[in-house]
Amino acid sequence: MNNRNSMTLKSAYKICLVGALLFWSFLVSGQFSFDSTKVNHIRWTPQPESVNGLKSFKLDLGGDWSFSAQPEADFYKAKSVADWKSIEVPGEWVMQGFEVNPRTAAGYFRTFNLNPEWKGQRIKLKCEAIYSECKIWVNGKEAGSHLGGFTPFELDVTELVKNGNNTIALSVKSESLADTLSSASQYAVHPLGGITRPIYLLALPEINAASFHVSTTFDADYKNAELNASLKLANESKKEQQIQLKLRLRDNTGKEIPVSGETKSDITLAANSIDSHSIKLQVKNPEKWDPEHPNLYFLECALFHNGKELTKVVRRFGFRQIEVRGNQVFVNNQPIKLRGVCRHEVHPLRGRSLNGNQWYEDVKLFRDGNVNYIRTSHYPPNEKLLEACDELGMFVEVEGPFCWASKKPVTNANYFEGIVQPLLEMVEMNKSHPSVLHWSIANESYDFDELFKEAADWVKKADPSRPRIFSQYGPDGDNGYLEIANHHYPGPGGPDKYRNYQRPITFDEYCHLNAYNRYELMTDPGIRDFWGDILYHMWEKMYASKGVLGGALWAGIDDSFFLPSGKVVGYGTWGPVDGWRRPKPEYWHMKKIYSPVKITLNDGPKNEKVKLTLENRYFFSNLKECRIIWKNNDTKQGTLTVDAKPGAIVEATLPFTNDEVGKLIISVFKDSEVAVDEYAYDFSMPVTEMLTKNEDHFSWSLKGDQQVATSKNMKVEFGPKGLFVFDSKGNKVLNGWPALMLVSANNKGDTQMTKETPDYTLFSPEASNRSIRSVEVKKGEEQFVISLSEGYDEAAGSLQLHFFADGNIRVDYDYSMLKNENFRQWGLAFSLPEDYTQLEWQRKGLWSVYPGDHIGRLEGTAHLFYNDQRCGLAGPSKQPDWTYNQDQTNYGSNDFRSTKRNVFRAALLAPGKTRVELKSDGSQHIRSWLDQGAIHWLIAGYDNPGSERFLRGFSSHAQLYDIPLIRGQKISGEIKLKITNE
Repeated sequence: MNNRNSMTLKSAYKICLVGALLFWSFLVSGQFSFDSTKVNHIRWTPQPESVNGLKSFKLDLGGDWSFSAQPEADFYKAKSVADWKSIEVPGEWVMQGFEVNPRTAAGYFRTFNLNPEWKGQRIKLKCEAIYSECKIWVNGKEAGSHLGGFTPFELDVTELVKNGNNTIALSVKSESLADTLSSASQYAVHPLGGITRPIYLLALPEINAASFHVSTTFDADYKNAELNASLKLANESKKEQQIQLKLRLRDNTGKEIPVSGETKSDITLAANSIDSHSIKLQVKNPEKWDPEHPNLYFLECALFHNGKELTKVVRRFGFRQIEVRGNQVFVNNQPIKLRGVCRHEVHPLRGRSLNGNQWYEDVKLFRDGNVNYIRTSHYPPNEKLLEACDELGMFVEVEGPFCWASKKPVTNANYFEGIVQPLLEMVEMNKSHPSVLHWSIANESYDFDELFKEAADWVKKADPSRPRIFSQYGPDGDNGYLEIANHHYPGPGGPDKYRNYQRPITFDEYCHLNAYNRYELMTDPGIRDFWGDILYHMWEKMYASKGVLGGALWAGIDDSFFLPSGKVVGYGTWGPVDGWRRPKPEYWHMKKIYSPVKITLNDGPKNEKVKLTLENRYFFSNLKECRIIWKNNDTKQGTLTVDAKPGAIVEATLPFTNDEVGKLIISVFKDSEVAVDEYAYDFSMPVTEMLTKNEDHFSWSLKGDQQVATSKNMKVEFGPKGLFVFDSKGNKVLNGWPALMLVSANNKGDTQMTKETPDYTLFSPEASNRSIRSVEVKKGEEQFVISLSEGYDEAAGSLQLHFFADGNIRVDYDYSMLKNENFRQWGLAFSLPEDYTQLEWQRKGLWSVYPGDHIGRLEGTAHLFYNDQRCGLAGPSKQPDWTYNQDQTNYGSNDFRSTKRNVFRAALLAPGKTRVELKSDGSQHIRSWLDQGAIHWLIAGYDNPGSERFLRGFSSHAQLYDIPLIRGQKISGEIKLKITNE
């Protein structure tokens, strides 16, 4: 071996040794490294209320821009781009019909005129979010760049702008490290690229407030408060400046609130500096902020120079203190429970870029649904959402823009920009909002110690007033490091498991709505109604478990996008409201189960006054704050005043006796014209059916090989060609022998709806390979019986059809199972002509009150079709003017084809012709649909909530309702039908 090779090997050995030591050092430290001074450069200037007397100090750059999917290399130098297409900003390019090659930057360009009055001001370009990596030029010169698709940033462009006409150009790439770490385009099944949130210019004096936030704490009695104003004051001039700062507190009406403390300060600012200041003020007995009393205040901060006001900034806030004590979270010294939903920024035609007043409307919609907590999955929202939550009253978990992230794409070179910076940008923009309860560092991500622990520490430094969580599938994803634990989908055993847990724990994803069992959803929207039973069982256990802080349903709003190409993509229909914000069946169940006022009617002697038991599940409100209105028989009504502190259970008396109760309706209102909850108790006398003697009889004849039995009310033909039943006017009613239907569970369906997603069809198979072994007839004048001995691959047994001359039919079935299976539904299916387009029913339900358009309402009429468009699995592709129950596929409307559980009576009608009515005892379930030119009617003896993988398998909610069948087990039933002419 020569010297040269020897030295090469030694050098290589040394390099490997150093590399190994560095790698081991990384493993031991568990941290990426970065220049911590970068933290000081994160800035999000609060928009001022006044600037140097300027009439206008904000220039909105939203509206029409020019766009190119393949811009020239130096497009930013151009004076104009006349050949480019027009695009709306804010907005996604994909949702506007543009396609950009992956990992390629698109171009944005526009001109703007700068107000001459802005001369001498500092000009800040503020971008609330650009997805996901961009570079910006003003008048052909580079202004800066940013990585991160959901967090805000600003650039100083003072030296780049000029009076009069200016140009601004952006190169925007959707695919980036930020996109990888957030999985956001993967999640939405389309690139999210674009200027997706507001972009604008601000004019500021050289001396300005670079940051202004407010936090509050209470004294030991939680009566008086300390207000901490945290400021960063910028002197962007070239010389030292003497300024005076003045603070003023006012309430929501504009009234000034007296404070004690230093409200005026003389401050010296060095040239080209940003100084931090903290000012504490004492406030006596302020109105507290909580979701039930969203009291807001305004702290004004005015900066003066030589007696002249330079600028004034105002921070809206609430007096609110959060504490973690043991395994509970307290707000203003009250323990809380979170009744929540997860929420994406989503609109079917706009993607993740919203407009108008959508954020306020969303918060109101969920607040009216008794939700008190929104998790902003899986990224920080537009700030307008938090403003609405502040105003309307809603706790918020604000989540960092990380989903399924791991350390694989992260290096020392990009750790700050990829991980730390987005979290701190999130906190800097939002930490004064009283609605923000806690920060979520990431969703279902990995490598907490290596990737997120240090970033979480920086979050705590930026905002020590709030707890943090690491949103995960199990409680130890953060190794017990943060203040609140988390467990996604803990199943029905979760509340008991965490009752005495050492930290408070949230289930900030739980009780997943049906979404991935798409064959079942196409077949039977009724599984959405059954979901209410699951949530009820889970929430009551969560409410009773001390260690469980609460949870957020997955999810809040359907995540479906109708692309301009006509394709539908997204994860799908998993919300209690759809993308158009129409309540779905689950919304009412959520509202009832999350209700903070529980009322039951007590049993008692007939001559005693009616007594109610009321449970107050508010956390900050006495029931005295509610209007409780009662109405009995539409003749008597009144208002009930109840004194019940949070958590109390009390009894109240109504001014009439138990024997005077007819149809009693109780409605509860608080701070809204939308009822918090409603209850109904109906003791009115039922209508008694008069039994008439059957004086009719059958006459018998032959029609070829078919036997024919005819009475004044019906005609029955049966034989080798099958069974046919007609009404008295000769209209066909039943077409074929009733068939055993054994509907297997079917959770097949892609996780996401992609451009290649198949068209999921009906899944409602009858038992297979039917073999009728014998047909026997026992004839009579007033009735006759046809007995079938038959077999299927899955079961064998008998079917007896009893026909009565007065139009009644009774069907008895009895089968023995030949295999083991846990079916979703089983019963007998009947085939009717396709003109039986109307369904009626009465049933018992989970609640005493339902909305009139709910598919699970206690009684109602549904039509096969309505005068609306047909829909796919994601619902209508344009804003509908009809309710969810009228959405329809080729198999019928949601209302018509959804299972109605526990019916007392039901009927299918051929309007103007015939009515086929079922009489039951509340133990049977019905489902109807159109297929192959016939109406099919399943009368089921068993029904379960479906096979959504997050409700069974991944967790065991649905198994609570299973009744698996085993070989040799009997399934039987009796079905009573009546045929009458309309």
